Order: sequence, then structure tokens, then C-alpha cells
Amino acid sequence: MSEKQWIGIDVSKSTLDVYLRPSQKQLQVANTEKGVLELLEQLTSLEVEQVILEATGGLEQPVAQAFHQQGIDVSVINPRQGRDFAKATGQLAKNDRIDAQVLAHFGEALHPPATIFASEAQQELQDLVSRRRQLVEMMSAEKNRRSILRKIPTDLEEHITWLQKRIRQLDEEIERLSQTQSEWRSQIDLLRSVPGIGPVIATTLVAALPELGKLKDKRISALVGVAPFNHDSGKFQGKRRIWGGRAAVRSALYMGTMVAVRYNPVLKVFYERLLTAGKVKKVALVACMHKLLRILNAMIRDQKPWQIQTEIQTA
Repeated sequence: MSEKQWIGIDVSKSTLDVYLRPSQKQLQVANTEKGVLELLEQLTSLEVEQVILEATGGLEQPVAQAFHQQGIDVSVINPRQGRDFAKATGQLAKNDRIDAQVLAHFGEALHPPATIFASEAQQELQDLVSRRRQLVEMMSAEKNRRSILRKIPTDLEEHITWLQKRIRQLDEEIERLSQTQSEWRSQIDLLRSVPGIGPVIATTLVAALPELGKLKDKRISALVGVAPFNHDSGKFQGKRRIWGGRAAVRSALYMGTMVAVRYNPVLKVFYERLLTAGKVKKVALVACMHKLLRILNAMIRDQKPWQIQTEIQTA
């Protein structure tokens, strides 16, 4: 097996089903640290071109990181891509072994771009930011319950107080951790120079979007889920729609855009021009999200603050 091998790995809670293409070798190991090490050892003598996995709510991360740390290109794809590819190639049956074969075939046929992985410290920051978002959502729900109850239970007020205290603690932990890396400090400062981008949004982007500044505008927009896709056929022109992407990043970007269309001179003019042209507010806001993301991507790529970026945009 001197040929370069494309490896598809179907990840389940208990096992990893592995398929090598074009050698057609099939393996299965336990989805444990020991199982991953065993898999790496079995593949040591092979020339691996790329490993392809589907995003499975985080279950894929340990094995993906293990291959990445060995210097092997890894691509984590959207499950819909794998399923659509299987249907397009006539593979309608589905089980773990077949899914691994489909992923290997997908990699060999389409050469998906390698995924950019967060560092260990960045993963820790992601976890803190994610936990903060969860607590904010919980507090919002509790406050909504309080607003409709005639008699407010004591435990409800206590829970809201506890959530507020814990969110403040997380803010301190996030601030402390974000200051430990000079690169993060620089990126957060650059992002916060943009009207509409506050500390929470800037930290969320740094933590949850490590690709920022490293990908071209079209790819970063599709990754976040703000790139409009055509739905045309012949003379028919359908509505452009966005789908997929990273919900947490898109949510943070949306909040920033809501402020930016009021106070950011570039986004405000752009938003008003779209409304004047007859665009509905939701469509105009998405277009502004797209534009804001491209501005932020260019700023991080070029290491230029907002003042310079404003001159570029208005020139």
C-alpha cells in the first residue's frame, strides 16, 4: 500500500469505523484514547493524504486532534455534505461501515480543504465562552418566567441571582485567559476598534472562529453561515438564502451588526442604502453581517485597525 491513502472515519460514541481508499482496507477500534492510539499505530507505515470525518457534536474532536497533531491533514465536514455525496454516487444504504467508505470516497473525489484547529488554550477559551452563552440563555428564560408569574417563587429569584453572579465570574475568567496570549490580545483589540464590536463579541470571534484572517472572504462567510446561495434555474431566479455555519458565531455577529447599523459609519450607510433600494430589514441585516465579517476578516489578516479599514472602505 505505497499509494496515498484517503481515510474516512465514521465516529460513534463507542467505536470508530475506518475505511482506507484506494486500498479498500476496513478497520474498527474503540472510540477511546487507547483505541485512537491503536489506530494511529496501525496507520504508521502508510502514506496518508487526508483524513475525513463528519462533525458529530464534538465526538469527532479527540480523533481529529490526534491525527492533526501527527501532522496529517484532517477535514471535518458537515454531515449533510457526506449524505448528499452518498446519494449522488448511488449509495442509498447507510450504516457506520458504509459511512466510513463514503467519507473516504468524498475525500478522494473532492479534496476538501483541511480544517483549521484551535489550540488547547483556544479550546479552553471556547468552553468558557460557550458556558457563558448557555448561562445567559438560562437567565433570559428565568426572567421570562418571572415576568408571567403572579407569585414569584423564592428559588426563581435565587437562581437568577446565582446566574448573574456566575456570569460575572465567567467574564473575569474569560478576560484573564484572553490576556494570557499576546496574539489574542492583539486580535481582540483590533476587533474592538470596530464600532459595534464589544468585548463579548470580540472574544467570541477569537475563541469560536480561529479561521478568522486565515481564509478568503467567500470561505469564511460560508463557514459562519452568512454567505447567500443562489436558487436559480433557467429563467427562474429564486431568493438567495443562507444556511448552515456556526450558530454561536453568527449570533454574536448579528448582535454586533444590530449596533453597527446605528453607529458604524460604513455599515450605517450600507444598511440605509439597502433599505432605500427596497430590501426588507432582515435581508439588509444579513447583508450587513456579511459585509462586517469580511471587514473583520481583512483586519485580522492585514493586522490593521478599524481607522485604516474605514479609509479603505470609503475610498
